[in-house]
Amino acid sequence: MKSKWFSLGCLTSVIIIIVFVFSMIISFGTIGKGFKKPMPERITEGSWLKLDISGQVITYNEYKDDPFQGAFSGKTNSVHNIVHKINKASKDDKIKGILLEPNFIACGYAGLNEIMAAMENFKKSGKEINAYLDFAMNRDYFLSTVADSIYLNPSASAGIMLTGVGGGILFYKDFFDKIGVDINVIHAGKYKGAGETYSRNSLSEPVRKNLDRLYTNVYNEILLKLADNRSIDISAITDIYEKRNELFINKDRALKYNLVDRLCFKEDLYKKLGITKRNLISISKYKMPNFKRSSSNIAIVYAQGGIVMQSGGFNSLNITASKLNKILAKLEKDNDVKSVVIRVNSPGGSALVSEIIHDRIKRLRKTKPVIISMGNVAASGGYYISAESDYIFADPFTITGSIGVVAMIPNISQLTDKLGIHEQEISKGKFSNAMSIYTKLDESTTQSMRISILETYLEFKQRVANGRDISLNEVELIAQGQVWSAQDALNNKLIDEVGMLDKAIKKAAELSNIIEFTVEYYPRQKSFLEEMLREKFEIDLAETIIKNQIKEDKGVLKAWELLKSIKNDPLQAILPFEIEN
Repeated sequence: MKSKWFSLGCLTSVIIIIVFVFSMIISFGTIGKGFKKPMPERITEGSWLKLDISGQVITYNEYKDDPFQGAFSGKTNSVHNIVHKINKASKDDKIKGILLEPNFIACGYAGLNEIMAAMENFKKSGKEINAYLDFAMNRDYFLSTVADSIYLNPSASAGIMLTGVGGGILFYKDFFDKIGVDINVIHAGKYKGAGETYSRNSLSEPVRKNLDRLYTNVYNEILLKLADNRSIDISAITDIYEKRNELFINKDRALKYNLVDRLCFKEDLYKKLGITKRNLISISKYKMPNFKRSSSNIAIVYAQGGIVMQSGGFNSLNITASKLNKILAKLEKDNDVKSVVIRVNSPGGSALVSEIIHDRIKRLRKTKPVIISMGNVAASGGYYISAESDYIFADPFTITGSIGVVAMIPNISQLTDKLGIHEQEISKGKFSNAMSIYTKLDESTTQSMRISILETYLEFKQRVANGRDISLNEVELIAQGQVWSAQDALNNKLIDEVGMLDKAIKKAAELSNIIEFTVEYYPRQKSFLEEMLREKFEIDLAETIIKNQIKEDKGVLKAWELLKSIKNDPLQAILPFEIEN
């Protein structure tokens, strides 16, 4: 009888687990719908492809389906998908043109630059692009300037808000002091400011000057692009940003500044272009092209996000050695893959993981060329994994460098004292409590950490020296945590050429001595449902949902992510700040 009840209990447990999993899927409602692929629209002759891009635009989406789309975070587009759909549309006889309607885009300028390049190629096919704006922020307008004509809503409440480049940097020292938390920051490189947000209330002078130079270079690059696209003198576009009186540029002022070509309501534009519901297809419902494989392939490997020991839950926007190195090892053995392009978009992270990936790339180079294509940012650990390559390209808007190391060790002993929580130590060994958050850092531990950091920093510099074929003294001059624009990186020998992904692919073909080839992309896109059932369904999913719900509070979220990262891996090669505007 006991065995029967035991068997019945096991069976019941299995049934309960199955019911629980599927109940959770159904309970999320919109998420459940997200597992289904959107049905592609039927395309009629003379159709317009609508680029209604809004919200976050990531570099590459590893999932074929996006169950969170519209449920918690709005649409999640990727530069990869958008570019390939535009390229397909340029050859689609049924597509007459593109109607661009950007709306509060959150994307790095390098990503936008890739999309704009695809639209420039689209125009070369003899098709037109029209942009329509109700209210445009910096990135919305930047992308719109690739259009043949820009139309603006004539309402006084519509307009264009061009604010420039910059962003507030949050400092947490006073907050942590008030609650009794001390963040011990030890760094190598006087410009390595990753820990300053926790240990100071303002930027140190070297870090401030370095960031000011970077912001200036990126700002100037944006102005040059706008001036060129709109055929406006650079002095005039500079005056628009720096001398105008109005915050919102609307109506006749937008025409006067030559920021737009015509004022009209959207319905009037649709009528003018002959656009109806039947011949307007959203880019989200326009099918991706099919990628064919041949005996001569160039592999594009996307490495995006922070460099971490372990990626939690279903977050694909992280780089781990286990994931990336598995792909590179597979490509190394694949004789049909002639060369590899790694598209790096990372502010860095774990120094150890960066070293492990660096070693894997070094091994791959023994069998085939490796080319680096830098996206929005390839700094600190992101540069660490890029240094060992045959050729490095950086987008004109890439932020790179930040060669330095920082360690951050939190201590909450003051907080626990305030709460009446006390720890009694029973330990053996000099450093038995060295990483305890309840124990204050003593001088011997601090000194030992400093030794580790300096050794890691030296190793980082040596990797750069070897990869770039320059001396350690030359590396030190451009290291120390300094961040660089693409042009400065070129001048400092950190990269070989300023160029986008298409140039990296051409270089890969050149170094492989191939003329005809196909391109394939990694990581392979997978089904979200398949991944969820294959891996795990646990609290990480809730964390993912919460992150999407609080995505507006980027400063707090990033601080939390960094603290989680340093908990078990204090040595970090990570970029301290990012450009928000």
